[in-house]
Amino acid sequence: MANPNSGNRGEGNPEAAARFNTTETAFVESARGKEEIRKGVKVPPAEERALADAEQRGKARSKDSPSAPEGAAKR
Repeated sequence: MANPNSGNRGEGNPEAAARFNTTETAFVESARGKEEIRKGVKVPPAEERALADAEQRGKARSKDSPSAPEGAAKR
């Protein structure tokens, strides 16, 4: 069992997670955050095809795909 005074929280640090969530929410709701979201991610053209291929491979392995691997549970 972890020592409660050691700072080790085992599966995570709830105080740090709460601080992150509060800070992240404040950024997303700020003018700068909204502008960054509006602009979106800039993907170099050379990487667009690789991302599209990876997305298709992932979709092909999803539970709802007719070509899902054996043993994949259907919903």
